[in-house]
Amino acid sequence: MYFKILLNIIFGYVTIEVEGYFIERFMNICSSQKIFLWNLKRTHSTRMIVNIGLRDFKKIKPIVKKM
Repeated sequence: MYFKILLNIIFGYVTIEVEGYFIERFMNICSSQKIFLWNLKRTHSTRMIVNIGLRDFKKIKPIVKKM
């Protein structure tokens, strides 16, 4: 897992803020699609800050449209 984080740091990553009532659903869908999220920090009951690799960031667009 640390190797994947190191690769994402080398190739680039984005810090995103996820907001909504179904944050756990978003995380579960990302996990099932093999999208790697790390450095998860919940700032509020409906808000979370997450790091995601640039390659995986392009994959979350259909997931966000479903939510």
